[in-house]
Amino acid sequence: MTSTVNAASPIIRFPELPSVPWGKNNGRVKEIASGTGWRLSVASIDKPGAFTAFPGMDRITVPVEGELLVLTVDGAEHGMEKFRPFRYSGDSAVEAALPTGPVTVLNTLADRTTTGAAVMVAELSKKNPQTLGSGQFLVLLHGSATVTADGGTATALEPLDTVVGADERPSVLGRGFAAVVSFYDLD
Repeated sequence: MTSTVNAASPIIRFPELPSVPWGKNNGRVKEIASGTGWRLSVASIDKPGAFTAFPGMDRITVPVEGELLVLTVDGAEHGMEKFRPFRYSGDSAVEAALPTGPVTVLNTLADRTTTGAAVMVAELSKKNPQTLGSGQFLVLLHGSATVTADGGTATALEPLDTVVGADERPSVLGRGFAAVVSFYDLD
């Protein structure tokens, strides 16, 4: 699976990512990583309005900051609380409402004909590491954590930093919550 990720470091630092506006100035988005048929990003939703359509893609949205996001997808309303993934079609008409103010979301996009995607929000442990293989990413959502890769020293993560999985299986220890995102080829 080809990717835009820098293979030299297993950590993508969130503050270092460029930010661009999305929609009709509804917020800003930072692309964490992308590849053939997939994309992982974090977006702020600063005002209500329509989401950008992504025909042919499946989407998974996880609120990571803020109280409540209400998505109306093809006319059906879905109240979304923090750290709860929601899967829907990128073909759908989607409107966002912000009853308690702005939110930030983790977005996963996958081409439904070539690429599968899964998102699991996991509680981190200081004793049992979360290891990541190729095609996996761990985004620290809340708390503190460290990553160790290639038998090296532990490196601290900040909120919304991302660890890139590899054959060497970097491991993450800490306290808090993280999204583990997996992309895989469909046969």
